[in-house]
Amino acid sequence: MASRSRSPRMQEVERIVRRVAPTDLSILITGETGVGKGLLAKQIVSLSQRRDQPFIQVNSAAIPDTLFESELFGHKPGAFTDANAERQGHIERADGGTLFFDEIGELSLESQAKLLHTIEDREITSLGSNLPLRVDLRILAATSKDLAEEVSQGRFRRDLYFRLNEIQVHLPPLRRRREDILALADHFIRNQGAELGGRRIPDLTPERLRLMQDYAWPGNIRELENFIKSLMVLGNASLAFSRLKSAMNPGGRSADGRISLPEMVRRVEGRVEKKVIERTLQRTGWHRKNTAAILNISYRSLLAKIKQFELAR
Repeated sequence: MASRSRSPRMQEVERIVRRVAPTDLSILITGETGVGKGLLAKQIVSLSQRRDQPFIQVNSAAIPDTLFESELFGHKPGAFTDANAERQGHIERADGGTLFFDEIGELSLESQAKLLHTIEDREITSLGSNLPLRVDLRILAATSKDLAEEVSQGRFRRDLYFRLNEIQVHLPPLRRRREDILALADHFIRNQGAELGGRRIPDLTPERLRLMQDYAWPGNIRELENFIKSLMVLGNASLAFSRLKSAMNPGGRSADGRISLPEMVRRVEGRVEKKVIERTLQRTGWHRKNTAAILNISYRSLLAKIKQFELAR
């Protein structure tokens, strides 16, 4: 999560995080893929009472049902075939700290039931053992799915949903917080510059900065970060921005089909500017130097504007 965000939506997220981070409430982080849900979870932990305790992240989509208990609860030697040594599960490793389930919506109903039991009882039993272990941990979860819809469709347990959803924090996609795009890009540039021995991104012209703000970034923050990395490593800004431009539909529309607010503003400003220049030229009888003086711009700038707006006498 970017600090001191300019976006009102993100400022609200930051306000909520500051309020709930010091508590032990379970937090469900929602948002599209790539919006930074994992980063927000780490931000919450850094502001919590458990900041110096373990932070264990679990990729829910990567755990098959057959291994769920072993991965989460651990096992003793001989608990099953190939269990040759004792294994400490994710929950025991997180004891005293925070357990973060990324993409929690990918868990099967069977695995959800086992997780619910742990959350309710704060107790686990390793496979191959009959001795329960009490655990003290905070649960954070993230999903790119609409879990309320998943519940209504019978794909996610209602009781687990309400256990996880004591507080919900929604991260808006980058196309809904365009005010933050350039600040995030600058952050990634500085990070990459440090990693690459001080190298800086080449030639970020005003036109290219506008293009970055107009693009929809369907991959969100992750896509923006990868774009900056490619610029820093490959150094071919012309090619990179050409590809970015080609990914946008004609007419200034982003990949999601909507015209951005900055694009709308530029169009209105452009029409007004064209009309003012055209009327001033008419008043001066198309005397270009006098027109430039009245508009308080250079003669060269006026010629460029006449060409840009395709003005003709």
